[in-house]
Amino acid sequence: MTLKRVWSFLSPRRLIVFSCLIILMFAQSTATAFGDVYSNFKELSSNTVDDTDYEIKTTVTDSDVIVIAIHGGKIEKGTTELASALSFHNNYNYYSFIGKKTKDNSTLHVTSVKFDEPTALKMVSKSKTTLSIHGCSGLEEFTYIGGLDSELASKIKESLIKYDFTVLDTPKRLAGESPKNIVNKNISSKGVQLEISRGLRTQFLSSDSDKLKNYVLAISEAVNSTKVEVPLKSNTESGLFIENSKLLAPFLVFTEYLGLKDVIKRLKTTFQ
Repeated sequence: MTLKRVWSFLSPRRLIVFSCLIILMFAQSTATAFGDVYSNFKELSSNTVDDTDYEIKTTVTDSDVIVIAIHGGKIEKGTTELASALSFHNNYNYYSFIGKKTKDNSTLHVTSVKFDEPTALKMVSKSKTTLSIHGCSGLEEFTYIGGLDSELASKIKESLIKYDFTVLDTPKRLAGESPKNIVNKNISSKGVQLEISRGLRTQFLSSDSDKLKNYVLAISEAVNSTKVEVPLKSNTESGLFIENSKLLAPFLVFTEYLGLKDVIKRLKTTFQ
C-alpha cells in the first residue's frame, strides 16, 4: 500500500515540477559559486592581508585623465602593466588594485559596480576622463569597448583598428553602462571600459612583442585628441593673429610645468 501511494504521488506532472525545482536550485548555487566572493572592499579587506594578498599602487599627476586597473596583478594579468604604461607615457593619473596571492587570486575580484575602495573612488571622482582596464576570456586577440563615454569609446575603436587591433561588438554584460560602475563615477559621469582578451594580454607580457607599445600609442592618440583647446583670437590693438592655438600649446605646457602662471595669464590676455 505504501509503495502504491508513493507511486501515485509521483505522477508524471509532479515529477516534472520536482525536476525543474532541483535544476533551478542547482543553477542558483552554481551562479553563486562563480560570482564574487566579496560584495565590496570592506568585506575583502576584512578577510585578506594588505601587502600580502594584495597591494594598491597609485600615481598622482596634474592630468585630468586617470587610468585604472581594479583587477590588476594576478587577478586579470596584463591589466596593471597596460594601465601603468599608459600612465607613464602620458603622465596620466594611475590606480591599480594588484592581486598578489600565491593562488586563487580570482577571489579578490570585486565587480566594477561594487568596487568601492576609498582611494580609487577619490581619484576617479577628481578626473574628467577615466579609462578602466579589464581582462576577459578568449585566446584570440581582441578588445571590447564599453562605458558611458560613447564619444571617446568611438575614437578609441577607430584608433585601435588603425593600429591593426581587433575590436568586437561588446556583450551586454561587459558594456559598463551602469552609473554605479566606477568608470562612470568621474566629474563627467562617463568613462571608457576596455575589456581585453587573454590572448592579447598574453602578447602584452611577451618580451619580444610590440603589441603593448602599439596599444598604448593607439589609446593615447584617441584620448589626447579629445583634449579641449582654448581658441586664440586676433588682437586688433597689437595686430597679432594666431590661427591655430596648437602653435602655443607646447610653450603653455612648459611654462605651466615650471609654475610660471603669470606668464600664461599674460599670454592668454594678449591673444584674446
